[in-house]
Formats: sequence, C-alpha cells, structure tokens
Amino acid sequence: MKKIITFLKNFLTFFYTYKPANVEEISKEEYKKIFIAGKSDAKIKSTYDKAWEAKNFEIENYWKRANYFWAFQVASFAGYFAVLSSKEYEKNPQILYTVICIGFISSLAWVFINKGSKTWQRHWENHVDMLEDKVTGPLYKIITEKKTYSVSKINEIISRFFATVWFILGIEYFIKHVSFIWNGFENIDIIVILSSFAVLYFAGAMYFGYGRGRFGKRNVKFYKRKVNGQ
Repeated sequence: MKKIITFLKNFLTFFYTYKPANVEEISKEEYKKIFIAGKSDAKIKSTYDKAWEAKNFEIENYWKRANYFWAFQVASFAGYFAVLSSKEYEKNPQILYTVICIGFISSLAWVFINKGSKTWQRHWENHVDMLEDKVTGPLYKIITEKKTYSVSKINEIISRFFATVWFILGIEYFIKHVSFIWNGFENIDIIVILSSFAVLYFAGAMYFGYGRGRFGKRNVKFYKRKVNGQ
C-alpha cells in the first residue's frame, strides 16, 4: 500500500509541482560589487570571456535543438499524410489520432524548449552587458539599427504555429470520427482515450510540473567510490 501511495504521489508531482523559486533580486550596484569592484582587469576579463563563450554556446545549442524539432515535425507530418492516404485509415482511424498527438506534444515541447533556451541566452547576454564596459567598452550594447527582426522570436512563432495546426487537426478528427450525443460518445476507442490522456498529462508536466525550472535551493551530495588497493 505504501508503494502505491508513493507511486501516486510521484505521478501527481510529475504533473504538477508548486515550488516557488528560492532566489532574491540584486541591484546593479550589488552585481558590480560581486563581479567588478576590487577585481583585477584580468579577473574581469576572464569572467567576461566565460560569459561570452557561454552565450555563444547557448545560441549554438538553441539552433541545434531547433533543427531537431524541425526534423521531428517533418517526420510527423509525413506520417500524418501517409496514414491519411493509406487503405488502413478507414479501418483504424485512431492511428491518425495517435500521429496527431505525437505531432502536437513534440511541437509543444519545441515551444517550451525555445523559451527555456532563450532564457539562458539572455542570462549570459545580461552578464556580457554588465561586464563589457570594463573590457572592450560598450561593443555589444551599441547597435546600428533601431529595429529589426528577431530570428529566435520568429522561430518561436513557427513552433507555436505548428502546435496550433496539430491542435486544429485533433479537433477535426473528433468532429469527423467522434459523435457527441446525450448518452455519451460513439465510435471512440481506448487508443483515442489513452492518447488524449497522455497528451494532457505530459503537456501539464511540461508547463506545471517536472518540466519547469524553478531555481530552488539544492542539497548537493557527493559519494566516493572505493578502489581496491587504496
């Protein structure tokens, strides 16, 4: 019984967790005291270089992730049209709904990962903004255009568009294959029910539960392996 309760608790915690961020705001003056005031030029430059390298690393990873999800979406749409045009579609239409669920949940993951990647990119950009005056001058802050297009924001819009398309296809499936009557549902099977539940559960986990980074206090533990002869 205890194992069942633990499983249910973990099942619910994965879906929804209320853990506020355990952080405190610091001012620009406090930031300068931590990273700039009293530090040698070499120390400031070292910190600046690490922030710049981390920023570029996050940008590189951002587009690697984008390429991964682009490929996933292409494969999902290929599967959707392949099922739609197959002879088995009329016999097993729920297979099409499963493909729709895969396309939707992967596109939703793309949306959230875009936002998470952008957060870390801005994190390091803010460090660069604060440190560069002491190293190169305001090189990164001085720009040549007042307004432009954000490549990352447009990519985020595209990911939301894909999620919207899959959602509309899901609605279309229900209208076509599920009859809503007063006595319940007709022409609906266990695969559709379980697929719908899985989408709701994992979408909730990404937005409300395990998928959210809250920067809470960490309890760090280390363990040492025993080696023969020592």
